[in-house]
Amino acid sequence: MNIEDAEYLKYQKLVVGKNINPQTLLATDYLNHFNEIHMLLGMLADLPDCLDDIINWKAISYQKHFEQSIFQDKDLAIQAYNHVPTRYKLPFEQHIAEMDNLLLSTIAVVQKAVKIDNMEKVRKVVNDYSPKMENLIEQCSAIINSKKTTTQQEHIDDYFLPVENDENKNTIDQNSIDDLFN
Repeated sequence: MNIEDAEYLKYQKLVVGKNINPQTLLATDYLNHFNEIHMLLGMLADLPDCLDDIINWKAISYQKHFEQSIFQDKDLAIQAYNHVPTRYKLPFEQHIAEMDNLLLSTIAVVQKAVKIDNMEKVRKVVNDYSPKMENLIEQCSAIINSKKTTTQQEHIDDYFLPVENDENKNTIDQNSIDDLFN
């Protein structure tokens, strides 16, 4: 076991019972940074007064978010992030970059539309933006909450072996089928 593996295992134990996923070492609290601005953008056409809050939004890193957060285990979340396995960190950071870019470009367009009082354009831009953002947030959440589960191949194969019975020698029994869904 190398030092990186030992540190990962150490942090897996440290985050148990916290709002940090022990498999990925990531916390969904970071998504609040995006959920809040997403909600504000959704209300902008009807509440143009929230434009100031929207244009003041800044893209911030995972660590910076937790430095500024009231999250109970924020120091642990920051430390654990340094040990997030690459298989989670790389796609996570790629999705974050996409969300940052989508938000910043959307904010720039709606800001101009609000200034000329074109709420119809604001609605159109937000309607185009919303499903893209919701998809990215959902994908990030899936990365954060990933749970590695495996089973031995021979156990999987056993489900598909024919069961001998009097009626049909090439059928799978109902218990085996039920086990697939449990």
